[in-house]
Amino acid sequence: MPEILNQLSQLSQSNLFASSLVILVAILVLHGMDKLYSGYRTKFGLARGEKGTAVQAAYGAFRVLIVAAAFFSVLQINGIDVTSLLAGVGLVSAFIALAVQDFLKDIVMGMRMLTDRFFAVGDVVQYGSFEGVVTEFDIRCTKIRALADGRILTVCNRNISEIAALPKEVPVSVTIPLPLSVEPEQIRASFETAAAPYIASGDISGFSYAGITEILGTTAKHTFAFRCPAEKKNGCRAALYAAAAAQLRNDGLLRI
Repeated sequence: MPEILNQLSQLSQSNLFASSLVILVAILVLHGMDKLYSGYRTKFGLARGEKGTAVQAAYGAFRVLIVAAAFFSVLQINGIDVTSLLAGVGLVSAFIALAVQDFLKDIVMGMRMLTDRFFAVGDVVQYGSFEGVVTEFDIRCTKIRALADGRILTVCNRNISEIAALPKEVPVSVTIPLPLSVEPEQIRASFETAAAPYIASGDISGFSYAGITEILGTTAKHTFAFRCPAEKKNGCRAALYAAAAAQLRNDGLLRI
């Protein structure tokens, strides 16, 4: 440690000027990259698909490289031996080594995810019990927006050992309990009327009435099913349930 302090005390003004210049250039480059990336997102919208994923990964990688290059350049300009620096700080060097190890694991896994096409930005994925839309991806981490409540989950790439990309469209079913005395054909007609606007707009497809799926005393559970984009399944389920219930009340089949 005394040797390091001695090196720092001997820094010349020219070294400080050169170091400041390197830092300034790095900041300007990063700022320029941010503006270019922001312009890309504004022009093309949210970067989705394989192209968008590759752009985000390249953007993150270049930022890391620029920061690392600036850091080591400043050390080199000031004649600081990185090896002796790490050796001189003892226990701290162990923590730094662990941090670097995790950082490299993130990069390696991020590159594997990119080359093996685990998923693309905009895909709906399942990570453990968490389902959401991939909103951002770079070689260090992945951000996923939950379908259920919109919260953002940030996962270091080294922790993603298993992740499943869901189909673009998923099956959804809605069940509504009704009196057993109501004729299924009447219910079918109400369900089809309620679903018609959503079918016409393209929000859902493959609508079908599944009939009675369960009987409890004097109550029968009627189910209908459809397909919709995976990222909209919760919203579509809620909207179709509300529309079906409203139509059943309008037809006098539901008095709640």
